[in-house]
Amino acid sequence: MPSEIPNNDLQKIWQKQPTEGFKMSAAELRLKAQKFEKRILWRNLREYVASAIVIAAFGSYISVFPSTLTRTGCVLIIAGTLFVVYTLHKRGAARTMPAGLEFRSCVEFHRQELQRQRDLLRGVWSWYLLPFVPGIIVFSLGRLREQAMKEPNASTHPGEMVTNFALGIVVPALLFVGVWWLNQWAASKLQRRIDDLDALEKES
Repeated sequence: MPSEIPNNDLQKIWQKQPTEGFKMSAAELRLKAQKFEKRILWRNLREYVASAIVIAAFGSYISVFPSTLTRTGCVLIIAGTLFVVYTLHKRGAARTMPAGLEFRSCVEFHRQELQRQRDLLRGVWSWYLLPFVPGIIVFSLGRLREQAMKEPNASTHPGEMVTNFALGIVVPALLFVGVWWLNQWAASKLQRRIDDLDALEKES
């Protein structure tokens, strides 16, 4: 049976129908915040364990390598690692959402946590990568000098020594670029979550 309402009128009625945006309760938002907090806790724990391994390894190298330059590089790498751990603990520690917050306060707290971790990832070059650069350069120079002293005839093959030094710098540099890119990608994901949270707040 044909409709008794013209198509144009049907479209107007459909367009005037109230739309219900995506809703989320304070309990659901709190659960999301707790999951995010756990991910940050595990991330930091992995970084602390990796840092402990780096410190132990280069600490042992101090007594292994004879060159003062190489040992200085070890000390600089350990210092850079300690700076990373300190910064991660100070700026990237996970925070628990206080109990009893109303919905808008839950949104604001979670947004601040997302923004804080996003900013930390965006600035990864300055606090996570750059502190290692002096130590890596000095350590590589020290190893190059040790090789030259151990093998006097190596001076007749400067190209090989330069290549070894370049590899000692280029490989970490490529690794640094990869780490930087991954962190920027993770920061962009957090930004999308922040945008979704802003949209949720406007709909509430």
